[in-house]
Amino acid sequence: MPKLLLPALALALLPAAAFSQPKGWNDPFPPFKVMDNLYYVGTKELASFLIVTPQGNILMNSDYESSVPVIRASVEKLGFKFSDVKILIAGHAHPDHVEGDALVKELTGAQVVVGRIDAPKTREFRPGGKDHPIDRLVDEGDTVSLGGTTLTAHLMPGHTRGCLAWSTNLKENGRTYYTFIECSLNGQFLQALDNYPGMIDDFRATYKKARTFPVEVFLSSHASFFNMAEKYEKLQARKQGDPNPFVDPEGYKAHVDQYEKTFEAAVARMQTQGAAKGGGQSKQ
Repeated sequence: MPKLLLPALALALLPAAAFSQPKGWNDPFPPFKVMDNLYYVGTKELASFLIVTPQGNILMNSDYESSVPVIRASVEKLGFKFSDVKILIAGHAHPDHVEGDALVKELTGAQVVVGRIDAPKTREFRPGGKDHPIDRLVDEGDTVSLGGTTLTAHLMPGHTRGCLAWSTNLKENGRTYYTFIECSLNGQFLQALDNYPGMIDDFRATYKKARTFPVEVFLSSHASFFNMAEKYEKLQARKQGDPNPFVDPEGYKAHVDQYEKTFEAAVARMQTQGAAKGGGQSKQ
């Protein structure tokens, strides 16, 4: 298949508007245990996860800097100390997931782990002029371990050039579940993304790769991506013997299918708009 590039019109559009904080995204949400030693401590829309171990805790995604007090309150409401966060992991280099890194580092001293490919972009987010801390760079297949828990990085480029998903194993009622914290498969707003060369090919390869994981517990960087609020309500009403609603392999497959379709529709629209304005369609 020939490589397709976005029309010049799309490349000219600025991404800044996409990074303004949408209303309600930072609203608090009740923290809760998903399964085993993994807890949801994010906001209503921005997903952050706390992984509790005997040697300290791992936090995934600091979100906006203004999200950090919400995350801290959630951690403490669960009965844990925010200062026990020893490692902070990033999913991808957008401010709604990494802008709070410097504040978390300041409050906890945590080691900040960032994907190598996304590191240059991550360093650009400096709220209040603070340098963006990065203590460790990771690549495809690298692991982060603490207190008996290991997370593995999976490069899933498209939404950003170095988007990282993370997998681990969680246990419940004598069973072990392959748990996947997806980065983002969202390519429906192409004009709002980084638009780097090869982005379209990366997205297509990522959708194929996404289907190779034996996902059982499905989580993601945004609460709405994995129907968090609905599953939380089911979890609250769960009775002994009921399945954990976050065990959702079919929901994961449907999520991949949905975002691949919206991505391809967005590509088709961009190409049509570019052709209509005389930009044509580049192939190589």
